[in-house]
Amino acid sequence: MSKKIFFLTFLLSLNFAFAQMVNGIVAIVESEPITLHELYKTSQILKIDEKNALNFLIKDRLEKAQIKALKIEATGFEISEKIEKIAQESGLSVSQLRNNIISQGMDYTKFKEDVANGIKQEKLYQNIFRDARINITPEAAKAYFEQNQHMFLQFDQIKMTRYISQNRQSMEMIQASPMSIRQDVHTENLELKSEQLPPQLRAVLNRTPNGSFTQIFQTPSGFEMFLVNLKSGEALPNFQDIQNEVMSTIYKFEQDRVVAEYFNKLRAKADIKYLR
Repeated sequence: MSKKIFFLTFLLSLNFAFAQMVNGIVAIVESEPITLHELYKTSQILKIDEKNALNFLIKDRLEKAQIKALKIEATGFEISEKIEKIAQESGLSVSQLRNNIISQGMDYTKFKEDVANGIKQEKLYQNIFRDARINITPEAAKAYFEQNQHMFLQFDQIKMTRYISQNRQSMEMIQASPMSIRQDVHTENLELKSEQLPPQLRAVLNRTPNGSFTQIFQTPSGFEMFLVNLKSGEALPNFQDIQNEVMSTIYKFEQDRVVAEYFNKLRAKADIKYLR
């Protein structure tokens, strides 16, 4: 009898341990819990260790608390406008986008909530950057370029394939299966020098590894994308040719610094309880 009781107790303890693993609370940030399951899932999705995953989730809770404290809202018009933009960028109507989301087993109401949360987050960061008043002068950008030339080296020549179509889905199918042939997609093989390319496209190609596709671009006549076959050589562009890129790089660094300082201050005075 005692053995049966011991075995039952053992099973119950296992079940309890499993429940704690799934539902256990790791920390509470401004009365909002972070569960062990959420921590594990975030670590897996972002491919980071649990310490960094916890920091990510704490920042997420601080964002939500600050949005609530500042009474930041997303209006119905803003949500509709954002959804229309998402649909347009995907080459779809709003109804087609909605049908696609539902056909994939997703909840369209949850999608709208995610869009609303994204808008609130954008407004929060706009407030942060507005208060920071980041100002990058051309003189500062040129000095940064001269001190960090290695950051702005570009390929000298490129071999690539250009894809053009009226149908975005056909382009996506080629991205998924590069060897597939679509009758409604026109291809063109190109071999160009770096200086022959428009600055914005050159920047995109510079970030795209050999053997990879760029994103799909919407153009007045349809859609296009590029497959980078081979980039070779190195070239340092003139500062004047990439001044905007240099200024954008510095601005991004400054934004990251401002955000880190903002949330470090919030975290220092926030009500955070660590439970394990």
